[in-house]
Amino acid sequence: MANAKEKHYWSQLRAALTSGSWDVHSPAQVPKGGPLSWSEMLRKFNKHCQGYSDVAELASQTQAISLLLIAQDEDKPSKSPIAFGEECTLPQERVEEATAGYATLRSLRTAEKDPVKLCLAYYAFALGRPSECLSILETVKELTDVSTRVLSYNTMHEDGGSLQLPDSVASSSTSRTGSFVSVWTTGSAGTPAEIADGRSWGMIEAVRSITLQGMSQELLSPGSPEKAFSAYAPVVPLITAVVGELQSYFNTPGNALAPTFPKYRELWRWTERALRRAIILAAQLCDLSKVEEDEYSLWTLFDLYRACSAHWPPTFRPHLRSSIAIIQSRAFVLRTDAIPSDILKAKAPRWIISARSVLQEFRSLLNVCTHFPRAGERNSPVEDFVDLCVAVWEADGAVGEQAGWVIDLLWWATRLTFNSFRIYRHMSRLFSASGDRELAMRTLRLYIQVVSKARQAATSGNDNEETSGVDTSSDFDTDRQWVQTLVQGSRLLSRVALEESDYGKRVDLAREAGETVQKAKSRLDPEDTGLVASVHLAEGVWYSVTAYVEQDPRTRTERLTRSIESLITAIGTFPTASAHHHLALALTRPGPTKDFQEAIQHARSAVELDSAEPRHWHLLGLLLAAVGDWKAAKSVLEIGIGLVEAELVEEGDPGDSAVVRDDGLNIQDFARSQLHPANGSADVSTRGCEHILPRDVSDIPPSATLLKPVEDRPRPTHQERFEYALQMRMSQLALTEYVDGVENVSEKWLDVFAWFREKRPASLDDQRKSIDGRRPSQDTRQTDAASFSAQPPRASFSAARPEEATNDMLSDDHSVPTPIPITVTPATPGVSQEDYRASSPISSPINGTNGEKRSTSLDEKDRDASRGKKVRNVLKSGVHKGQARMVTISKKIGHGVGRSASLNLKRINSAPDFHSVLGHIPLQASSIHLRQYQSIHASQQDLALLEVPPPPRAPSPDPASKHPPNTRSSHDARLLSDLWLMSAAIFRRQGKIEQVRGAIQEAEVRDEDNPNVWVQLGLYHIAVSDHYRASEAFRKALFINPDHVPATIYLCQIYLTPKTSSSTQEEKKADEQQVDLAAGLLSDLTNGPGWDVPEAWYYLAKAYKLQGRRDRERECLNIALTLSQTRGVRDITTAVGWGL
Repeated sequence: MANAKEKHYWSQLRAALTSGSWDVHSPAQVPKGGPLSWSEMLRKFNKHCQGYSDVAELASQTQAISLLLIAQDEDKPSKSPIAFGEECTLPQERVEEATAGYATLRSLRTAEKDPVKLCLAYYAFALGRPSECLSILETVKELTDVSTRVLSYNTMHEDGGSLQLPDSVASSSTSRTGSFVSVWTTGSAGTPAEIADGRSWGMIEAVRSITLQGMSQELLSPGSPEKAFSAYAPVVPLITAVVGELQSYFNTPGNALAPTFPKYRELWRWTERALRRAIILAAQLCDLSKVEEDEYSLWTLFDLYRACSAHWPPTFRPHLRSSIAIIQSRAFVLRTDAIPSDILKAKAPRWIISARSVLQEFRSLLNVCTHFPRAGERNSPVEDFVDLCVAVWEADGAVGEQAGWVIDLLWWATRLTFNSFRIYRHMSRLFSASGDRELAMRTLRLYIQVVSKARQAATSGNDNEETSGVDTSSDFDTDRQWVQTLVQGSRLLSRVALEESDYGKRVDLAREAGETVQKAKSRLDPEDTGLVASVHLAEGVWYSVTAYVEQDPRTRTERLTRSIESLITAIGTFPTASAHHHLALALTRPGPTKDFQEAIQHARSAVELDSAEPRHWHLLGLLLAAVGDWKAAKSVLEIGIGLVEAELVEEGDPGDSAVVRDDGLNIQDFARSQLHPANGSADVSTRGCEHILPRDVSDIPPSATLLKPVEDRPRPTHQERFEYALQMRMSQLALTEYVDGVENVSEKWLDVFAWFREKRPASLDDQRKSIDGRRPSQDTRQTDAASFSAQPPRASFSAARPEEATNDMLSDDHSVPTPIPITVTPATPGVSQEDYRASSPISSPINGTNGEKRSTSLDEKDRDASRGKKVRNVLKSGVHKGQARMVTISKKIGHGVGRSASLNLKRINSAPDFHSVLGHIPLQASSIHLRQYQSIHASQQDLALLEVPPPPRAPSPDPASKHPPNTRSSHDARLLSDLWLMSAAIFRRQGKIEQVRGAIQEAEVRDEDNPNVWVQLGLYHIAVSDHYRASEAFRKALFINPDHVPATIYLCQIYLTPKTSSSTQEEKKADEQQVDLAAGLLSDLTNGPGWDVPEAWYYLAKAYKLQGRRDRERECLNIALTLSQTRGVRDITTAVGWGL
């Protein structure tokens, strides 16, 4: 029976071998815990384990060959990470020493025993003899049976018998791998049981032998990787068993995750090598287009490698592990193109999570194996990692909402790089896609500066004789990337310029956009037609934007003409849907180039080239409506709505299926539905064999080769698609009202509100905080002009414009401008109708329950009577004096435009209840709706007399809610606010005055900074013949947005409205001053943002008539008549925007 010391030194020898502590001075310890060197451990082993001297010699020779190979085995940067190289092969200067060890093993008495054969095969391979290695391994029986490997040491005793070793596996064991459940059960001196009894070393010998077989096949048959891959295959079940039992142990409650790497280092070394080589071969053999997977598929190897890597520290072979991370990430990207999207979703619905996990692990490896570059160096691995991250994001759809994780990795990459143009290029694109345009512009400027300076330095260096032979091409971006990035940057700057409220800033941004286009031209390849066309397109967009932001009538016509010329050149060079779309928009703008029929043709071409873009359909529908083709316009809008709503539901490609209508009109009438498959994938019938790595290559292709061509514009987010669908529904309803009459749209509006509630973005909170949240009384607030924030409002390019000249000049179609960072006293319409009818232009305050003044947005004039004079003085400051008077008036355009029948509308209380559709909590209904539910006469009472049920107790405020709302939430709130305002406009045209007030109130509490709220409130006051309150409301809209076109026109309409004959000279002088003020405001408006609005020119003509200026009156009337001839159901710029 084995004594304690014999058992101890057997376990210590096995522990030293298993841990792979070849260069450690003291790999073992004595029974009392003292350190023990390799030589001393072998001496004591021979002393206490008599008869096993060959085992000690075998361990000594194993340590010797491992020490000789340790320099090659350890991870080092390699120019060819996937090439076989010199792995496990000795350099020439060490061959002689290894040959002596090989001879020593051959001379052993037990040289024919399996353990010695396995070590001889190891030596043979290290000496560069793969054929001999294979021949030796072929003589070993049951190579993959771990129990056989352990029991084979029983035959190495000097007496030639087969003795039972201490703690060895019983001979009756039938397990091929043994059991690792007892992995943490300690033997002697704290050694795990499976190490003490030899199972771990048996596993190592099995894995090592299989790996040597595979590597030998790679060397002997380089043109047949299938043989080598088949040789590696038996290692998979061995490693799977080990990982599975380790994972099972860790999942057991109460078992802490103890480090496995130090004690099993040698096992992990050979495991990593075997799986890595197998993965590299599988990447060359695996066809990603095949859906079926076998037991030893590439994805199985990837999963097994990652499961093992969970036990490895980042410092363990980081360079080699990085190569596997790159291969796996490439596999994720290439598979999205090789497999149809629907099959991929069913097969690997959460692949992006695994891909992101791989990239995070890759980042931790790069933290270890790379460093901040020295002068003149570049951190190429990190830059390649950045390209790989962007490629994975593109494979997932390139959606801006999901770009956050990529941006985080790019920020991390800036810590290990210095002014990397590649990172700045990707950052600019990702920031633009995610909506952070400020950072997008900053990184764009950094990119331009870095690349320009690097190119300048390279040019000057070539003139220097000392550096003329140095290749500096990698220090700056390629010409194609430079042009593409600057074209996208110019488009970005143009979009931001349109949204900027400050005149100086938006002009500077527009100028910068033009300079960016010129810089792109400096390195443009004239043979690249697609790139040349994109430059002309960006230039055409820039000319159009500059014409708007400059607001200079002297250069506007020239800018618009040059814009059309550039767009025509772009289409002639390389036609794209975006170019056709922008040209169609340009052809609708007033001027000598205006041509709606030509615009319709280009809009059709845009739909044909890109049927998945809803704004192409929207533009085509509006153009058809403008020329009177109502049926076609209705059909096109319905198709477009169906497409974008299908995309909202399925988040897929709307072009995959046609939308067929009852009248036979479908998407194929205008477009080819299969032109743009999802994620850029091709039809399954045209897919070929797709391999991750090409054969006969020694390096992984750069990750930049995975990047897809830069798209014309960022892909729309879910919120943007929702907005497109809403705008199309608004156009559809405007068309229905225009064709069928206002009385036929009430029920359709209920459908729109129900759709809004179902599809609205998750960020939109529909709770009406200013009413339901019991906001403080407005009596305690400041109400003078100083209470308004001094921050500049947003630009008015997307502001609603008055469009229905035949009715009441109502701007039905409010656009969706970006939120305005201004604090405005919110309106709360809530005063009864009788109080307004009884009030004169200067009426007494309305009393509440206790006789106190009730301050609401419908009673603003009672707050401070002097405020109207203050506002008037501000507006007068911009008016030019000395204008002459005119006495003529034209009734050709003004018929039905001024005071129409809508000013004395009949009150109707039968409007549909939109609040019941959108509301969530019945107890939080506003007082407007409570009046409707209680009595039709309740609206004539003071609202303060109503007993409103208290709302539910508000939850504790979230700390995050104390911060101001983000831009996206504010934008969504503006959508809902404008939707309520459109319903208010329809109510007013239907004569439902009471419902007008409720809709305005709903719009105000959703977005109190919306200037359109005050415009609709002013129109409401005009409808009840209260011009004083109307003018006050319009002035407040101008405080929020000084360039608001409808507010300016409606205010001037009041100024120019004929009044009763003035009895005194002072009253006549006041009327003349108002006419002068209106003329000045309208003159400035027609030179600026309202240059293409016919109502602005008409009322300017009316002002000139009252001033006696006949020639100017006739000129303005002609312009107004020209502009009104092609008016559609909605303003195209408001509905579709100035560009893509």
